[in-house]
Parts: sequence; C-alpha cells; structure tokens
Amino acid sequence: MIFRAVLVLVGVGGVAFLLSWALGRSLRPLLRGSRFEGFLRMAQVRSQRAFSTLAVALSTYYALPVTGLPPRTLSHLRHWDLLVAIGATGWLVTRVLHACESWIFRRYPRSPTDERIRRTRTQVRVIRQTTVALVVLVTLGAMLLTFRPVRVFGISLLASAGVFGLVVGVSARQVLSAAMASLQMAFTNALHIDDVVVVDGQWGQVKEVQLTHVVIRTWDHRQLIMPNNYFLNTPYENWTRFGAGVVGAVDLVLDYTADLDELRGEMGRQLERSSVWARGDWGLQMIDMGEHSVTVRITATARDGPSAWNLRCEVREGMVAYLRDHHPQWMSRRPHYEE
Repeated sequence: MIFRAVLVLVGVGGVAFLLSWALGRSLRPLLRGSRFEGFLRMAQVRSQRAFSTLAVALSTYYALPVTGLPPRTLSHLRHWDLLVAIGATGWLVTRVLHACESWIFRRYPRSPTDERIRRTRTQVRVIRQTTVALVVLVTLGAMLLTFRPVRVFGISLLASAGVFGLVVGVSARQVLSAAMASLQMAFTNALHIDDVVVVDGQWGQVKEVQLTHVVIRTWDHRQLIMPNNYFLNTPYENWTRFGAGVVGAVDLVLDYTADLDELRGEMGRQLERSSVWARGDWGLQMIDMGEHSVTVRITATARDGPSAWNLRCEVREGMVAYLRDHHPQWMSRRPHYEE
C-alpha cells in the first residue's frame, strides 16, 4: 500500500511539475508584442519555481485520497501538503511583486539628477516592501488556521494584517510604526533615494529606504543607519528634495580694503573654468563685518551633492591663490572670531 501511494504521488507530482514548466515555456511566444511583455516575461521567469511548487502541492493534495492510505496518515499528509501549497502561494505572490519592482526600475533607471525618477523609485520600493510584509503576514496567518489548537491566534494574525494597525506587543507596534513612517516619507516627497541630506550633523546621500530604517552613505563612505521614525520626529536638511542641484557656500574673511567688484570678476572667471559648476546662479556678498575684517560669502550651484563639495574646494583654493598672488593685503591677519 505504501509503495503504491509513493508511486501515485511521485507520478502525479512529476506530471504536475513537467506541465507547469511546459506551460511557462509555452507562454513566452504568446507574450511577444504585448504592451507589458517585459514585465510578464520577467514575472514568468522569477515565479516559475514557486508556480511549479504550488502545482505539485495541489496535485498531490487531491491525489492523496486515491492512494488508499489509512485515514489518520492521509489526514496528516494532506495537512502538510496544504501547508506547502499555502507557502508556495505566498512565495509566488512575492516573486511577482519583486518582478514588478524590477520592471519599473528598468523603465526608470537610477538618476540622481532627476527628482521624478528618484520619487518613483522610492515609492515603488516602499510599496513592494510593505506588500511583501503583508503577504508574509497573511501567509503565516493562513498556515496557522490549519492547526486547530492555534486557529484563534491565526484568525487574530489575519485580522491584524487586514487593518494593518492591530499589533501584539511593543516590538510589533514599533515595527509597524516604522513601516508607516516609510510610507509617509515616500508619498509626501519628504525623502527619496539618492537625496542629499544632512542628518544629525552628518552630510550624506540616501542609498536605501527600508521598512524600518534609512541607509545614508556619508561623504567618507560610512554607512549611517537611521530609524524611519527619526525623519518624522527630528528636523533634518534635504538639499535635493525638488531638484538635484545643490548650492555650495564658501566664506572668506577679508580686510576692509578688499574690492568686492574685482573679486566678483575673478570669481566669474574661475567658475567658467570649473567642470563641476552647474552653470547656474552664483553670488559674492558681504554677510558680516567686524572691527578689523569683513566676511564675504561666495555661493555657486553644483549638479549634485558630491559635486558641491568639490566645487567648494575649488572656489576656496582658487580665491585664496588669487588673493595671495595679486592682493595679499586684502587677506585678514586677525582671526574673525577674536574681534
């Protein structure tokens, strides 16, 4: 009897596996010319294993009654088969969601200078992470429902997934709070991937927006990991919220005899030679004055955050070299903060 049952299950499962792969192969020619051909082909490739697993689990589930196994053994085997089918369904849905994200990312390749692309990629990533977490929660709840002793807990888990707000314990509440924070950041355009930000005194670029945290790569290539709730409760600077252009500023402490018009002319010539200047607005203004010196601020626009750093260094070096070689008397010998 056991040998017969094994033969039936192997035969039915093998046929289901081969049919699932054949179906996947046969769909490829039919997808040609479709408007969503790229997405459908990607989804078919990425979900093939999950689909085959689901096909085998369902086929053996319905084939078990004809194996002639004892009722108790049959009940246990069908139960585990059902668990595999539920898990494979969740796996299939998550693979389709990953394929959808990858297809959209191909249509919107990463571009630190395009605010629309950065916003779209951030929102798609957050939606995918949220829906995958929800699918996992529903899958676990459905699997728990198959166990009679814990069916009540399974129903509670499904209910929490439905309202996405009921939580059990402080840790779950914190995780869901962080997830909702990521959704709020993505859809209020407060933070995007590739944004240049200043967080807790650290300058860096947003590299990842996860459900629970944001990863920021600082100027010295350190990875700064901040919880999502930080960006809702703490002020921070976003230099590229509506555009990638970043204004860099350099302060010079000069003598009162300095001719600002001549310095503006030299500044314009230096910017024209610069490869990191965005050919946008720039300015040179006196912003402060002391007993023995004045403070002059130079501002210029760069294409992005890293270019702004290089532009500031170029401006600082160029203006100091010009003052040293042509007008050393304009350079203040007395520290401004001592006045």
